Amino acid sequence: MKRCQLNLLATATVALVGLWGPGQSAQAESPSYQSPSFYGVGQAGGGQYPPQAAFPASPLAGGAPAAQGDAFMDAHRRPIVMPASFHQGCSSCPGGAYGSCAAGDPMAVDFGGQGQDQCGPHYFDVSVETVFLKSEDLVGDGLPAFSSLGVGGAPPPANTPAPRLNPDGQSDEYEPGWQIAVRYDLGPLSVLEATYMGLYDYGFSLSTLGNDNLFSIFSQYGVAPVPGVGGFGIDGLDRADQHTLSYKSDLQSTEFSYRRYWVGHHPGISGTWLAGFRYVRMTEDFTFSAHQIDVLGQRTLTGGVDWSSENDLLGFQLGGDAWACVRQGMRVGVEGKTGVYNNRFKFGANNNSVSAVIDPQLPEDGNQVAFVAEGGVSFVVDILPSWSLKGGYEALYINSVVALQDNIDTTQYFNGGVASNNPRALAPALNTQGSVFYHGFHGGVEYVW
Repeated sequence: MKRCQLNLLATATVALVGLWGPGQSAQAESPSYQSPSFYGVGQAGGGQYPPQAAFPASPLAGGAPAAQGDAFMDAHRRPIVMPASFHQGCSSCPGGAYGSCAAGDPMAVDFGGQGQDQCGPHYFDVSVETVFLKSEDLVGDGLPAFSSLGVGGAPPPANTPAPRLNPDGQSDEYEPGWQIAVRYDLGPLSVLEATYMGLYDYGFSLSTLGNDNLFSIFSQYGVAPVPGVGGFGIDGLDRADQHTLSYKSDLQSTEFSYRRYWVGHHPGISGTWLAGFRYVRMTEDFTFSAHQIDVLGQRTLTGGVDWSSENDLLGFQLGGDAWACVRQGMRVGVEGKTGVYNNRFKFGANNNSVSAVIDPQLPEDGNQVAFVAEGGVSFVVDILPSWSLKGGYEALYINSVVALQDNIDTTQYFNGGVASNNPRALAPALNTQGSVFYHGFHGGVEYVW
């Protein structure tokens, strides 16, 4: 009996729904309901869309829902808050129009525009770059020619009509090196960074031939006779058939730093504060060598004079960087850091000629306080989701170092018109307060995983 009653009730319900109709059901459900209309579509001269209900839209979908400002919702139907737009002058633009009105549409971000939420802090996991640096403070500028073809003029000052091996300006060229930086996340706003930079074999090499007629600066180009030897010049250095001058310098830097991010009042401005340790090593080697054939004695004489220095700086540094977002995927930034260091220096000079001339100066070493500062301007352009191009210009200043440029004295082999067998007695005091300034370009790639 109950089953029959249920069947009759269901049949009556279906009949009533069929009589009422789908249109009347929708109108009863929502009196303001409007059926979809395609008014104006395809008509000459266009037309305006009649009022329609706002439908949720995906921010990446674009099209009419995005252009008309409908509510944005994600895949889980949660509302999405879009950046506010303060664009003026689009009141005459039809709905859905781009072009001149794209700046007023928050969806223009998807078509190449810049929104405040599109430029986060500058970040990378690995950075590899090539550097091109030069310095005018290394060996070269201000030093005389080290060789002469034939005997030079009478001193003072020493001069020669045919100078050879002039180091002036030889170290003014850009030399290539490389640097790598690796970062490790310590937290949402902090990273640990390790950086290494190396510039090797910075320098030059010069050579000249003279058929036993080359004289060195150490005898004032053959003007000064050697006591007890006779003739002119110093055995092993003068009356040579070949003179060679070479210079080599290395610069290496290792840093371990803690960086803490900061964000400016505008989200497009951000940067980091930096604190950490740095080790800088600078070495120099300068060598003059001679090759002499003694025809009468049937022997070959070789000799030379060389200078060397080492500066090992270890200390603490502070600094930071700041980056501005030019547009989505492009940033320009500046960076600076400075610190106080302990410099462990060494200096040596050796005479390798066959004559009785002793070493020009005793070796020295010691410790002193030094100063290092570095700064630069860079730009970063994103080319792939994980890869960016980076380039810029940088400068490095190192103070209170033993630089060979300040400690090479070619006059100490010459005393009162006679070549000296004891140049050490005429050697000046070691200059430990030299400075070196490097500057140049850098460029490479950054990677984020």
